[in-house]
Amino acid sequence: MMKFRLLLMALVLTLSSQISFAQDSTYISNEYAKAVALYNRAQRYNDGVLTRQALMEMAILSPRDTSVLRSLAELYFNNGQYVSSAMVSMDMVKLHPNNMVALEIAALSYESLRLYDKAIEQYEAMWLNTENTTILYQITYLQYMIDRYEEAKANLNILQSKIKDGDKISLSKQDGSVQEVAFAAALQNLRGLIAKDQGNVEAARTHFTKALEITPEFEAAKNSLAELNKG
Repeated sequence: MMKFRLLLMALVLTLSSQISFAQDSTYISNEYAKAVALYNRAQRYNDGVLTRQALMEMAILSPRDTSVLRSLAELYFNNGQYVSSAMVSMDMVKLHPNNMVALEIAALSYESLRLYDKAIEQYEAMWLNTENTTILYQITYLQYMIDRYEEAKANLNILQSKIKDGDKISLSKQDGSVQEVAFAAALQNLRGLIAKDQGNVEAARTHFTKALEITPEFEAAKNSLAELNKG
């Protein structure tokens, strides 16, 4: 008789658990629908605060929904909240390590925060998945920025072997605009910057000059050479 009572109790607990799970699922589904409705209305009214609130609610209710996390990360990043965009994008990376959008937002967020080591980690993950030379250039430039010169020079050699005649890269100018230059010129300029930092002035001058021979209007190389000549 005792065994029967225990079996009956176990059956009751199982049914109660199933009913509770069904109720929870219905509740979550209803709340998610409300959050979606809030998001749509906030978008219609161009209300950034409510848009973020709606996305946060959806992320809590469906934490593995990377489309929601992506929208939230992009919203934070576009508003200059780089700590938040980095954290959200890294949550995406935990779910999908090779998600290129997540890796890029994380890299850009860390770079904006001047956490160059962390930015390099994300760019390196992107490079391993794509072998995109522009990404490797960014890794190399950040390595130069934090005095990791030997790594930067090794990557410059890799880039030199991969680029082709006519390859271009877009680089920022001092006024914030973008200038397209020959990739080979960009590599020469970066070699010059490294040589200058390491105290090799003549090698730096040679690299800057070569960069300008390839792309005469290259602003960064012009400024680098002018600054070197002042010294």
